[in-house]
Amino acid sequence: MNADLTFNSIAFKKAWDDPDKGSLRTSITRGINTPDNLTVKHIDYVDSATKVAGQRFTGRVDRVDIDANVNEIVTSAYFVIAVPKTATQAQVDSVVATFKAAVADANFVADVLAGQL
Repeated sequence: MNADLTFNSIAFKKAWDDPDKGSLRTSITRGINTPDNLTVKHIDYVDSATKVAGQRFTGRVDRVDIDANVNEIVTSAYFVIAVPKTATQAQVDSVVATFKAAVADANFVADVLAGQL
């Protein structure tokens, strides 16, 4: 696993890494009190319907800001990738590529958020 990662021009430096708990990377470029955090975790699972085992990976991006009333606010986005042990790399790559394309599409994100607020 790469120690430091850069996404959207934000350089996340590894804060900790634990094989049982996952990892945390953080950026304090905007200030020590307003970090951007990237948390990644994994857990083994067994699908209740198919009884196929796999691993579930979760990721979370948090942006900490201070509002006009000097309250800390945290805006977050999550992803979950469930990978059955019998899945091929091509199957995983395909679903991840589709997910990335959907998230990258500004209309998709705007339409989902507008439709749910």
